[in-house]
Amino acid sequence: MTVVMTKVISNRGRPRQELRDGIYAAAIQRFRARGYAAATVDEIVAAAGVAKGTFFNFFPTKAHVLKAYYAEIDVEIAGLRRNLDPDDPQGSLKRYGRAVERILRREGGLMLDLLDATISDPMMKAIDDDSGGVDAEEFTEFFRNAVQNGRVRKGVSSSSAAASLMDLWTGAVRAWMRDTEKQSLAKLFEIRVVMLFEGIGT
Repeated sequence: MTVVMTKVISNRGRPRQELRDGIYAAAIQRFRARGYAAATVDEIVAAAGVAKGTFFNFFPTKAHVLKAYYAEIDVEIAGLRRNLDPDDPQGSLKRYGRAVERILRREGGLMLDLLDATISDPMMKAIDDDSGGVDAEEFTEFFRNAVQNGRVRKGVSSSSAAASLMDLWTGAVRAWMRDTEKQSLAKLFEIRVVMLFEGIGT
């Protein structure tokens, strides 16, 4: 009996969450090592010591692992938005951009694979669109408070300001992705934030 088969048999008594977490960790490790496109389910199950059927019990496709990874990163970035200060909207948005860039650089090539997938993969694009709806609500509330605090000009539509900001962020990220030298994403975003506040600032 092979070592892999022995591991597969022993997995029968493992808790489901432990199995799922082990498969996920093995998949992310393979994505980081080989790239998302190159890594195969066969490699992942070998690294996790599970049968292929066990993988598919938790993740119907390889893309569903990327979906789980997206959710993990999305929660982390959502936490950064909670630190946005409506008393210093321009400054806090610049700090937000720097903090997000640190996450993107920490995640390296896998993050670029994820960003590519949100453009090219229909499932990932739909997930990104849903996440964008939540982002829009949070940024709208941020700008609404900034208007109330006198930090954004009265009469400015908070929802329009949020939509403009998100468009500017998307533009900065796409420009950064095209930049082979991967210079500062935060700088690209800051330039756009300054332009936005030239129109809406007090």
